[in-house]
Amino acid sequence: MQALVSDFKKGFRFKKQSNARGIGIECEIPVVTLQGEVVGKPIIQQLFVHLKEKGFLLKKDSFSGLYVEAKQLNKDSLGCFDYVFDTITTDVGYGVVEVVLAPQTHLQAIEARFVEIMGLLVSYFDMQNCKLLGYGIHPKTFPSSNLLMPKERYCFFQKFSDTNQVIPPSQGVDAHLLTITASNQCHIQVDRQEAIRATNMLNTISGLQIMLQANSPVWNGAVDSRYKATREQFWEQCFVNRTNQVGVPPIFDSFGSYVAYLLDFKPLLVMREGRYIKIEGKDSFRDYLFDSDEVLGTTLQGAEERVVPMRSDLQYLIPFSWFNARLVPRYGTVENRMCCQQPPEETLTTVALTLGLIENMEEAERFVERFERDFWMQLREKAIKNGMTIDYPGVSIPELLITMLDIARTGLQKRKLREEIYLLPLYKRVAIRKCPADEAIASFRQGGMALFLENFSFTKAHVSSKRHDTAVKTSKHSIV
Repeated sequence: MQALVSDFKKGFRFKKQSNARGIGIECEIPVVTLQGEVVGKPIIQQLFVHLKEKGFLLKKDSFSGLYVEAKQLNKDSLGCFDYVFDTITTDVGYGVVEVVLAPQTHLQAIEARFVEIMGLLVSYFDMQNCKLLGYGIHPKTFPSSNLLMPKERYCFFQKFSDTNQVIPPSQGVDAHLLTITASNQCHIQVDRQEAIRATNMLNTISGLQIMLQANSPVWNGAVDSRYKATREQFWEQCFVNRTNQVGVPPIFDSFGSYVAYLLDFKPLLVMREGRYIKIEGKDSFRDYLFDSDEVLGTTLQGAEERVVPMRSDLQYLIPFSWFNARLVPRYGTVENRMCCQQPPEETLTTVALTLGLIENMEEAERFVERFERDFWMQLREKAIKNGMTIDYPGVSIPELLITMLDIARTGLQKRKLREEIYLLPLYKRVAIRKCPADEAIASFRQGGMALFLENFSFTKAHVSSKRHDTAVKTSKHSIV
C-alpha cells in the first residue's frame, strides 16, 4: 500500500514557488443537425480527414478502426503535463466533439487557441449544415448504444451497468446516458501540499458551481422540469451499483486515504498487450491487487484470460473515479468535472472560477468551513434540480455565490494577468439570478428547437480573430 501511495504522489511534481502553474481545458461540444438531432457518424469521421488537411496528425482506434483523434503540436504550450498537443477527439458519444488543449500558463493563451480551433470546427460543420452547441447535453436525440463511440473502454461500460431505469433494454443500458452528455472540464496543476486540499474544497462547494453553470435541462426534445443540470444527474443513474465512484467523495486527509478509497471500488479494467481485460471474481480492486498472484479476467468478447496483478494497474482505476473533482497524477493536476458545457463566448468561466479558487485556497477553505458538510451536500442536490432558483432557510444563496466569486476573483488578481475578466458572466448570472439552464428553458418554450439552437450554437462571429483581439485587449485593461 505504501508503494502505491508513493507512486501516486510522484505525479505531483509542480513547485508552486518556482514555476508557473499549468492550466488545461477539456471541452465537450455536442454536434447537431439543423433540426437539433445527433449528426451521422460519417460526418464526424470526415471531420478528421478535414483536420488532416489542416496539418493535424490523425489516430485510429485499434479496436474499432475508426478515427478518434486529431492532434497538433502547440509550440507555445508550457508542456507542464508532459502534454504539448492540442487535440480534437470524440467522447463516449460519437456526436460529442471534445477539444483538449495543451496546458498554458494564463487564460488569454487558452482563449486564443480555443478560438482558433473552434474556427476550424465551425467552418467545417457549417459546410455540413450542422451546429456546435455551447450546451451540456444533446437536446433532441434520445441516448442509446447506437450513439456510442465504439472504443474498447466505452464498450465495456455495458458490463458495468445492467440497469434500465431510463434507457429501455432495446436501446442499451443506463450507462449509455453518457452518449449525449457534454461537460466543461479543466485541469489545474497543483503541488503536493495543495492536491488533497484542492480536491476537498472543489468537491465540497460543487453545489455552488453547479448552481452557476447548470446548462442541460432540454433533452429528448423537451424541457425536463426535474433538473437544470440533467447531465450531472445522469451520473447518479448510470452506475447505480457503483455510487462510491461518482459525485462527491468523502473528505480526504492524505494521499493515503485518497488511494485507499479508490482501492475500495469494485474491480474494473486493466490492460495487457494493448487489450482491456475485465477483472472477475474479486469484490474490490484492493482484493485484486493484494489477494492473489493470478486473477481471472475476461475480454470484451468474453474470452477468459489469466492476469497477474501489477502495482501500475492503479493507473487504469483513476479514470473511473468520476468525482466532481479528482486528482490526476499522470498530469499532476486536480480536474474539475461537474459543470455542464457553457454557452458560446462564456466557455472559460469554468476554468477561471476553478483557477481563482485554487490560487486563493486558504480563503476558499475558510469559506467551506462556515457550514457543515451536510449543508453543502444538500445544496448540491438542490442545485442539480433547480440551479439558482432555490431557497435555503436562514441562508442567502446570492450572498454565498458572490462570496465564492470574490474569493476566485482575488485569487486571479494575485496573478496580475487580468484573468478576472472571465468571471464577469458569472457575476451577471448572480445579478439576474439565472443560470444558462434558465435561458435554455426560456428559449425552447418561446421558440422551440429553432430558437434554442440559435441561442446556443457557436457561429463564425463567436470565433472570429477580431472578437478574440477585442477580448484580450479588454482583459488587459478592465477590472471586474
